[in-house]
Amino acid sequence: MRDLSEAPARALVPSRWSSLVFETKAWGLRLARAGREHWQGRPTRHRTGQALRDAPVLAEFEGALWPGDETDPRLVAGKIQNLRLAIASLHGLEVPAGAVFSFWRQLGRASARRGFVLGRELREGCIVPAIGGGLCQLSNAIYDSAVRAGLEVVERHRHSRVLPGSLAELDRDATVFWNYLDLRLRAGFAWRLDVAMDETTVRVRIRARDNLPSGALPLQVGRRAADASNDCSSCDEHSCHRHIGAGNLRAHRTWLIDEDWPEFRAYLQDQRGEDDRVLGSVQVQPTLATRLARAWAWLGWRIALWRRQPIPKARTQRQGQIAQMLASQLDPEDLHLVVSQGLLPYLWQSGVLAGRRFDVLMSALPMTAIQQQLDRAAARHPNSPTLSDFRAPTWLVTAEREALAQARRWISPHTGICGLAAARAEPLPWAAAPAITTPQPERAAVGAPDERLRIFFPASALARKGALELREAVRGLPVVLLLPPGASEAPDFWQGFAIERVATFADGLTRAQVVVLPAWVEHQPRGLLAAMARGLPVIATAACGLPRTAQWQCVEEGDVEALRASLRQWQRVSAVSLEPA
Repeated sequence: MRDLSEAPARALVPSRWSSLVFETKAWGLRLARAGREHWQGRPTRHRTGQALRDAPVLAEFEGALWPGDETDPRLVAGKIQNLRLAIASLHGLEVPAGAVFSFWRQLGRASARRGFVLGRELREGCIVPAIGGGLCQLSNAIYDSAVRAGLEVVERHRHSRVLPGSLAELDRDATVFWNYLDLRLRAGFAWRLDVAMDETTVRVRIRARDNLPSGALPLQVGRRAADASNDCSSCDEHSCHRHIGAGNLRAHRTWLIDEDWPEFRAYLQDQRGEDDRVLGSVQVQPTLATRLARAWAWLGWRIALWRRQPIPKARTQRQGQIAQMLASQLDPEDLHLVVSQGLLPYLWQSGVLAGRRFDVLMSALPMTAIQQQLDRAAARHPNSPTLSDFRAPTWLVTAEREALAQARRWISPHTGICGLAAARAEPLPWAAAPAITTPQPERAAVGAPDERLRIFFPASALARKGALELREAVRGLPVVLLLPPGASEAPDFWQGFAIERVATFADGLTRAQVVVLPAWVEHQPRGLLAAMARGLPVIATAACGLPRTAQWQCVEEGDVEALRASLRQWQRVSAVSLEPA
């Protein structure tokens, strides 16, 4: 027979009566804490700041989000959601010298009304599902970092039971339970708390410019023995009122799409799984809440324009509203997202992406790269009135840069964007250009006196589209420029040049002999793709993002002589003389 004396001890199964007694004691202790703070004062809630953002890191901690022995991943997903909300309240706090930091004063009560969900919590010897469960992982990390950074520990409580492999085994834990078990810290110098989370890890950093001695308690070097604990998701105590049984997460992706490119729609149709969720402009059956939120965002956009608000500012406001609407529809179990680039900085800024894996549907160069490219163009054309446009707010550029650095994949048909992503790129094919059935006009006979090269410029006449380079390249040459509707650098920009206005891109392609776009920035080269589909010669820059084929000639941005040389090279295989008139 098996010697039962050698069997591991089991934790006692809690009864409803013991749970009631526990809650009664907890509320009594909460009231006692509230009474003391009423008479003695309570710690201040500190604000986020930028003064110490680049200060040296005194100490940091990294911890895994997913334990190797987890039996119910739903509770881990819930824990991550709770950490996500807590990080939004704690990241970037800057605490003045001598001030007390209080975990609960800063965070507030973790309630369902505020979005907290069921997570893992150690209570009465059991790991149980509880609203706000899992926050102790964050308090443990803050305590560990704070002590090693030299902060004074004003209040700290050990866990009553020690889980195998936890920080409690090293006596480096700090349990919290609203609001009477708190973690409170103080230092003789100003310090900053940085908290971040990716799909696998939570990170805590303590920053400061000074770390004067503050009487901190040293970390214990001894070990505490692990205790036996039941787990509500895996134990066999079916009679326990807390028993929930094991559960699983559905492996799925959640698509947040607000840019309905044909390439992205095809990618969605090809990659969408049976359990995937699709939110945004490509929803097959948008919910009433989605329709109302989008209508509200559209109304805000129209009001902003009516008030003559700058278009970039109005667009930023509208995108932020749409991102907020889509974020509100995410569930804790939505752990893998596919996000439109336009929504990315707003979702990152709000903390929604923390603890999640995400891929990005890239419809443009990163804002940092766009502004660098425009700065290059402005250095060459300092008198251009349009190259100072499209300067996004600093916070927006920073948020996008940080989010893209964290993204798992950059998904795009644009070769320039994929080049920046390097190994993280997932290239897509450009969608086939729609057929143009309008017959091409008959061209004049070879060598006819009035024969002029007909060049279609498929963009607005702006500096970022290469209009200044094209104008200089064709100056003095026998050409006719075919121009679609759109803005221009100046009302008389094409004065002295032979131009013809075309109503549509299709009309321009029908009448053109060559298509030229020497752009500094171009994200949707639809006109060039249509020209290549018709077999027309194309001259463009790498900034246009075209696939590497022999169907087009590449010139460098801003290189007028190379553009002129490309036109002459094409002339040698055509019937048009490009000698100056």
